[in-house]
Amino acid sequence: MSQPSNLHERIDAITEEITPHLIEIRRQLHANPELGFEEYETSALVMQELTRLNIAHRSGFGKTGVAASIGQGNGKTIGIRGDMDALPIQESASPEYKSRNPGKMHACGHDAHTAIALGVSEVLARLSDMLPGRALMVFQPAEEGLGGARAMLEDGLFEWIKPDIMLGYHNWPLIEGGTIGYHPKTAFASTDPFDITITGQSGHGAHPHLAVDPIVAAGNLVSSLQTIVAREIAPLDAAVVTVGSIQGGSARNQIPDSVKLEGTTRSQNPTVREAVKAAIERVCAGIAVTHRVTCEPTFLAGVPPVVNDPDILLSVLDTARGILGDDKVVELPQGSMGSEDYAEYSALVPSAHLRIGSRLKDRSTMLHRSDFDLDEACIPTAVKAIAAAAIDLMKD
Repeated sequence: MSQPSNLHERIDAITEEITPHLIEIRRQLHANPELGFEEYETSALVMQELTRLNIAHRSGFGKTGVAASIGQGNGKTIGIRGDMDALPIQESASPEYKSRNPGKMHACGHDAHTAIALGVSEVLARLSDMLPGRALMVFQPAEEGLGGARAMLEDGLFEWIKPDIMLGYHNWPLIEGGTIGYHPKTAFASTDPFDITITGQSGHGAHPHLAVDPIVAAGNLVSSLQTIVAREIAPLDAAVVTVGSIQGGSARNQIPDSVKLEGTTRSQNPTVREAVKAAIERVCAGIAVTHRVTCEPTFLAGVPPVVNDPDILLSVLDTARGILGDDKVVELPQGSMGSEDYAEYSALVPSAHLRIGSRLKDRSTMLHRSDFDLDEACIPTAVKAIAAAAIDLMKD
């Protein structure tokens, strides 16, 4: 049998050969999901695969994170991130590889992301003698709001190897398997978690005038927060304020001392991001005066938006069209208001981020749903496109 005549043919051939194994890995991970910073078995599997491929790697970045180095060329170093953590969700569907861990499932497709990163690692390792630069493969824990990217960086990831360019990806159930999606500017929004504590005075439910009711204040606050986006942010500027949790009270006939609200803000524009934060502080001050309570907002460490570098994105898309076909690369009408802690990397080095089509053929679902699953065609599609793009970007 003759060897493939060019690089894309070689990448395509290697990917087709290893895809069944990558699907097995994805299904093994899906059946054994682990939450953020608890990915011990997942990390062990990743290191087992990297050892099998004779790829140099290190563990201990961000507690359960793993990083690997491939190639010794003098060109650029390309970082490629795949996240590994699952979500605290009980899986409701029943595939043959259904989660065996009660209350945990890969409802965001990070099992496939890990398999993709391993696939890219194998392709690049097999082509290591011809790589013009190096690859830094990043197997990241705790993407789901726990700060895994920041933890890996704090543990010296970029001190070990500092990439010139980062590439990221996420499966996307709104476009069909076998395709690559992108947005030319902002791929993901910033997110800023917040807590708000409202403190009043407890009392008997029969005598509200002798108490200061934080529950009524909380109800007013939730409604007032929604007017920030509706009446203070320009209609063509994207922003979201969501209250996802309210905790307060322990008996139906007692007014509690305090209520705690937890939520997030999201935006794609730094100016809007700061305006929303300032408005929350102002609304809380107004609620305090109106309801005779204290209303104290606390903003937690968030992440900035993921903004594509136009030159890097153009190169990645040209390569993807070359290896997949023009019709398999789709421009998305808008960026996502979801957030990605991949932003921790893209804030430090130029980057591009892709959406990998994963829509099921037999039913509709979406990320973070209990019935989530994906078209496994997303795995070889991403491996081909990202491995080829990384090699092209390595050229100095």
